[in-house]
Amino acid sequence: MSKHQKTFQLTIRHIDLIEDALRDKIGCLAQVAIASGDVAASAGNDALIHELNELLGSLHNQKIFYSQVNRTGVPAG
Repeated sequence: MSKHQKTFQLTIRHIDLIEDALRDKIGCLAQVAIASGDVAASAGNDALIHELNELLGSLHNQKIFYSQVNRTGVPAG
């Protein structure tokens, strides 16, 4: 049985493109939900929008943000 790859090598540009695509998709889904009066379709879009927002949050939380540090290695605050 094959195993899934657990690590990926993506550049910062790749992550930016993924995040932008997710935001565009969320925007399109939100516009469709607003434009259509169909409650069932809107609920489906809401669920997908929520899932995509969670994915964006997960990507954000996995980033390592670097800040200026002083001689002791403690970030300057």
